[in-house]
Amino acid sequence: MAETAALLGEVEDPAQLGALADRVRAAFRTEFVTPSGRIVNESATAYALAIVFGILDEDQRRKAGDRLAALVSKSGYRISTGFAGTPLVTHALSGTGHLEEAYLLLTELGCPSFLYPVTMGATTIWERWDSILPDGTLNSTGMTSRNHYALGAVADWLHRVVGGIERLEPGYRRMRIAPRPGGGLTWAHVAHESAYGRALLDVTIPAGTTATVVLPLHPDGVSEAIGSGARSWRYAVASSSETDVEYTMDTP
Repeated sequence: MAETAALLGEVEDPAQLGALADRVRAAFRTEFVTPSGRIVNESATAYALAIVFGILDEDQRRKAGDRLAALVSKSGYRISTGFAGTPLVTHALSGTGHLEEAYLLLTELGCPSFLYPVTMGATTIWERWDSILPDGTLNSTGMTSRNHYALGAVADWLHRVVGGIERLEPGYRRMRIAPRPGGGLTWAHVAHESAYGRALLDVTIPAGTTATVVLPLHPDGVSEAIGSGARSWRYAVASSSETDVEYTMDTP
């Protein structure tokens, strides 16, 4: 609200609303967060919301990300969030340095998971993960809509992290393109229809816009600022072998 008020040119509202936000954030941390970053209700949803909503300070955020990754691992990378946490849990993981755990959550096939419905032939998002049971029968408990948006909100993460297309200015007038490969995916095709035209990576930038392109897995971590037009990059990616992985008792 403070940011909206500033955009509208209001004089007093931004300061008042910003101060209110600070008080609410401080009160939440005092009541529900330990100094080290543990949240009183240790659920994946609680951690995901606190991380993505920017409630925690940097040290707490780092600890919260580690705890979220541990909870997701403990659940066997099956979904343990509801309508509030499911759209944010993958963002909270990848945003705190746990991209691998986010991909493991994305690619899990056992129910409940994002891909279990796909194994049952789904081409739409279901209202509940097990609208159709493993034996092919319809769940008899109700809430079995098979065209429902909420649990499919991971598509936002697919666009912004897997595909790497993210808005930096309103209308995608300036954008960031930074795909983050992982999870065994060998290719991805992502496009966004902005008000200026289609943006996609190999890379086509609409006229009148600019983009910062962060080349995925580039050995030198190269990023480039480009204008409109078509561009492509080809480069060798360092391969990793099984011997590079350190296995522990916590390895899934």
